Amino acid sequence: MNTPELIQALKASGATAELSDITQLGNGLWGDVYDLADDTVLKLIRGTAGLGDGLEKWRAECDALNALEEITLPVRVPELIDSDRFGAASAAGEAGFVAWMRLEKVPGTPLDDDLIEGLPQTERETLAHDLAETMAALHSLGAELSFPDQQAKSDLRNLEEIASVTSDVAGPELIEAIARSGETLPGDPATVPCHGDINTTNLLIDFEGRLTGLIDWAEARQGWREAELGHLALIPIFFPVFAEAYEGATGLMLDEDRLHLATWHNVLISLAIARKTGNQQEETWALEDARRLAGAAAAQ
Repeated sequence: MNTPELIQALKASGATAELSDITQLGNGLWGDVYDLADDTVLKLIRGTAGLGDGLEKWRAECDALNALEEITLPVRVPELIDSDRFGAASAAGEAGFVAWMRLEKVPGTPLDDDLIEGLPQTERETLAHDLAETMAALHSLGAELSFPDQQAKSDLRNLEEIASVTSDVAGPELIEAIARSGETLPGDPATVPCHGDINTTNLLIDFEGRLTGLIDWAEARQGWREAELGHLALIPIFFPVFAEAYEGATGLMLDEDRLHLATWHNVLISLAIARKTGNQQEETWALEDARRLAGAAAAQ
């Protein structure tokens, strides 16, 4: 546990943890996360991975966490303690990392789709209600919380690349519909503050299955509430209970057309990233999701 980028980030952040006490919590597409054994974590951000730009994602997450500092949600959000860029000529920069973040450690265990599907029904339904309450609270903040629109613009920039590597799945009409939906977002009064990446691995739960935290805010933006839910809509054993609870908490019905488009967009992003990174298992899952969506549309 003594990579040059970790050593450099530890020194820059002022962390005093011994290397022998540090454990790696995650090795994700965009970076590595380390538990410093002092109720904080150190997140190292790569410059390139999948779609987008690492520095943009780092800035977006810093901006989002700073904006959330005075906001109270039903679950915990990590507090940003300190952060900075790596120099391009530094050891970390040469290893492909562009920035670091030292964050409060949010208690809980990360979920994934299989864990949700494997929960007892009562725990799964409780989790759906917990998440619905949290999403409703975030989306209701309106003028109280405003995220930059940089990530929504990044989505549009990435769409051409997505189309080029998913043309066997997504026809021009679908890509154009996604593009039009993104172009109408700026200034739309229907947009709300969004986490931007409600992937199940960004949800933390306690030993009773209750939602405790929401992490990884690098995709935070102003957007349609339906766009937030594209991944959840792919979990049929979970989403109907969540959607009913969300609509009950907000008093608003989800727009089915926007939700369908958001779900397709989510699948195409996953497929494009899988193909760019050579992840065959992720590609298989994304293709299965695409076939399910196409089959559901054909059946209507």
